[in-house]
Amino acid sequence: MKNLDNKANWIQYWSKNLKRFDIFFDHLYMVKGLSKNSIKSYKDDFKSLCSFVWNKEWFRESTYPNKKTNYSEIDSFVNDFEAHYIEDFSVDEIREYFLELRKKGFKETTLNRRISAFNQFFLFETNESRIKENPMDSIERIASKRKLPDVLTESEVENVLNFVRESSTGKNGHKKKKNLRTACIIEILYATGMRVSELTTLRVSDLRLQRRILNVLGKGDKQRIVPITVRTANIIKEWMEYVPESSDYLFPSYGMNGHITRDSINKLLADISLETNIDRKRLTPHKLRHAFATHIMNRGADIRVVQELLGHSSISTTEIYTHILESRMVESLKNSHPLSKGTE
Repeated sequence: MKNLDNKANWIQYWSKNLKRFDIFFDHLYMVKGLSKNSIKSYKDDFKSLCSFVWNKEWFRESTYPNKKTNYSEIDSFVNDFEAHYIEDFSVDEIREYFLELRKKGFKETTLNRRISAFNQFFLFETNESRIKENPMDSIERIASKRKLPDVLTESEVENVLNFVRESSTGKNGHKKKKNLRTACIIEILYATGMRVSELTTLRVSDLRLQRRILNVLGKGDKQRIVPITVRTANIIKEWMEYVPESSDYLFPSYGMNGHITRDSINKLLADISLETNIDRKRLTPHKLRHAFATHIMNRGADIRVVQELLGHSSISTTEIYTHILESRMVESLKNSHPLSKGTE
């Protein structure tokens, strides 16, 4: 006979499951170097799975894409569930969970992210001998067409760089300082491919200009070394003349108590897009990161080197740039090969 004592005790049930995840989350943070935000996403994914197993009727009524799940009503449904915990979840339960998400229209990227998260957990539990088999071995990832990013051409980036460099020359004063800062920001973003969050928090102590390298603190507090060109080193040196000695950051805020914000850099790029006639949606910090990776791979850079420069933890993330190059080669062949012109 089923034990009904747990039917209105979701909080206790989730808390017990959460304790089972604690060692795994510590592993992600300490060993894998994942950020606290990434671990929170993992926690949300596991909470969703546990809520489905706990009360499927409530899950079907309450869980939808692009809507924050409210767990406060989970016990208002009749539940004759005999509590079992994450390590005992069956393949059928997990498969049914993903089928329900697909019915509700969750994106393939979301489903695959959760499949990856669950697989990592159960693999960890298997390696630690807490369970015998990984139930995710029977759950296949969903094949999806990855949308390739629209990448700025080399000539478009060169036009942007020429514009900001020309704007930074001339008379001294506040305008000269502002324009030089803009030129330095754009130059670093494209020369290194770093994330905008990494740029905003770049410290003066991170600069190794004589050796032409930057120490970059990336996701999960992972440090990496990124080389820069002579031209980039020179414009940083020029900008450094305007950075107060009391500032920890290369790009301090106007209030001098912190660093420039992501929004400020987006505003700079919005203004530049108007001046250079480049679509605003195509000129963002992330698009410059894409351009950096695509352009250096186009010139022969090894994918493993690009992975290191971008700070990707997985090579699969970097592989999107090989797809960009492949699609361009196919398009080039279509446009240039004699056999593609028909039988004229």
